Amino acid sequence: MQIFVNREVGVLPLQQARTRQGRSKRGLFSLTTKIYDAIVVGTGAGGGTAMKVLCEAGLKVCAINSGPRTDPAEDYRQHRQVYDLKFRGYGNPLRLEGKAHQEPYSVEESEYSEGRDLFEHDIAYSTAPGTDWYWKRCKATGGKANFWGRSSARFGDIDFKAADLDGIGENWPVDYAEISPWFSKAERYMGVASTIQNRPSNPDGEYLPPMPWRCIDYIIQKGAERIGVPYLPDRCAQLTVDHNNHPACHYCGNCSRGCDVGSFFSPTWFTIPDAEATKNLTLLTDALVRNVITDENGLARGVAYIDRGTRQEVEVYAKVVVLAASCVETAHIMLNSKSRHWPTGIANSNGQLGRNLCDHLYGSPGYGYLPKLLGQPATPDNIADSTVAWMPRWQNLKNPHEEKFIRGYSVYMGGGCGEFPGYYGQIEGFGSQFKRDIKRYYPTGIGALIQAPSLPSPTNYVDIDPDKEDIFGIPQLRFHFQWGQNELLMWEHSKRLMTDLFKAMGGEMWGMDDEPNRPGTSLHETGVCRFGNDSKTSVTNKWAQTHDVPNLYICDASIFPSPTDKTTTMPIIAFTMRTCDHMLNNFKQDIHKRA
Repeated sequence: MQIFVNREVGVLPLQQARTRQGRSKRGLFSLTTKIYDAIVVGTGAGGGTAMKVLCEAGLKVCAINSGPRTDPAEDYRQHRQVYDLKFRGYGNPLRLEGKAHQEPYSVEESEYSEGRDLFEHDIAYSTAPGTDWYWKRCKATGGKANFWGRSSARFGDIDFKAADLDGIGENWPVDYAEISPWFSKAERYMGVASTIQNRPSNPDGEYLPPMPWRCIDYIIQKGAERIGVPYLPDRCAQLTVDHNNHPACHYCGNCSRGCDVGSFFSPTWFTIPDAEATKNLTLLTDALVRNVITDENGLARGVAYIDRGTRQEVEVYAKVVVLAASCVETAHIMLNSKSRHWPTGIANSNGQLGRNLCDHLYGSPGYGYLPKLLGQPATPDNIADSTVAWMPRWQNLKNPHEEKFIRGYSVYMGGGCGEFPGYYGQIEGFGSQFKRDIKRYYPTGIGALIQAPSLPSPTNYVDIDPDKEDIFGIPQLRFHFQWGQNELLMWEHSKRLMTDLFKAMGGEMWGMDDEPNRPGTSLHETGVCRFGNDSKTSVTNKWAQTHDVPNLYICDASIFPSPTDKTTTMPIIAFTMRTCDHMLNNFKQDIHKRA
């Protein structure tokens, strides 16, 4: 087999590369094998941004993606209704038969994209006893950022210096003043709709006009004011006006299935086309990276991947390697990158690789309806298939120990006339009366979602399962995780809050979740390659450049020492821009050599 990329021999099957080298030993470059300036593993929020920035700076970049190319014309909704689909949106019940991971992914995966194999079900993972981690993965180009919730708040010093305030965990190696210019750069590129709010928990940025509010939002806001809780427009990376040659949202309301026209930030519509326009990008798809290849000094010299179609192992070479495979997959690749120099995984001399796994606790602390809206006509007010407003963190702002827990959480409220009455399981009934009640409550339903950050714990981590491999022979990633006392106290606090809120706004509560969602549900895991100034306690330096291997960079949420009450996608993009600017300066100073 021979693979040609852009009419150059850019990558070689491993056996062929060895033959051309004339030796069976890994570690020698072949004169006929192309060497790139940079390899970027992953094309999601971080990887897509990295390839855009590096390609636009003139570097020759090889981007490697685990699954197929996303095609909005085939993979997105295109305004089809669920009754247009064979299985009415639920999908073929046999579609995952024979797959290693047979559990469908909530929200993101749907019948609209069925048949194109966009989501990862072939690669198994394992969990330690007592762990129930829900690892949702999109292997298509753009990754989970094609289907994300779009909340895009800035982190602040209350997050970066939290350890100074409450004595738990590690401070981030940056402060707000240092990262703020890149937050602005990310917002200007993406387009984030919101308002100036003057709150310490989420600093203000550069915004498009906010998303229009619904009737329910004004009712919720009045109730929240009565109990002293903020209810404000979310920071939403959704275009309320035309922006950077992308059209404004037309409010078809199915964003989490992928935007048909590119009216919210996603790599498919933004970073990948920008990188390709430079002619400096080689994009490899259906290529599952197995490990980072090192030279005789332990530095990165490329990666080895498995071609999903042929199951052959292929090597690609570059001067710099950027891992942006998503948080825990980046750690998986590094832990599997063992060599004489790195017996426990590349850049793991301190044993911190894979440690400090954190996540957002999700769950509904309350749901019900607003009686004052009974009898109102149904209107298409579920305008964004997501939250347009939120309750940004209000706890422990003046004193880090105001509450029984430290730090704090946010709450997102949803409701209105969605295309499907999600409250069908929350009311009693059968037959015609049940149908009448479904219609009666249609404009009135609301529900809450908590987003509570877990704290770093030595018992929460990922490692390599010593006994299990996936279908390609790659050792499986194993999760060890339990919710901690602090986030569970937040969970109980939020349920009391929602009881008070429903009373304050004149609502009726149908119930609340008994338990929080499974770990992994949020898709916001962090910490397993955390950055820091101390090489004994962190994997990378403040620029996301590994302490041990200076030509290996990380551009995803694995570098974040802990989650905050905010979501991670926009900060991933901002920190990636900053990391790439630092990398380019290293190329300019000849610290990294061009290919």
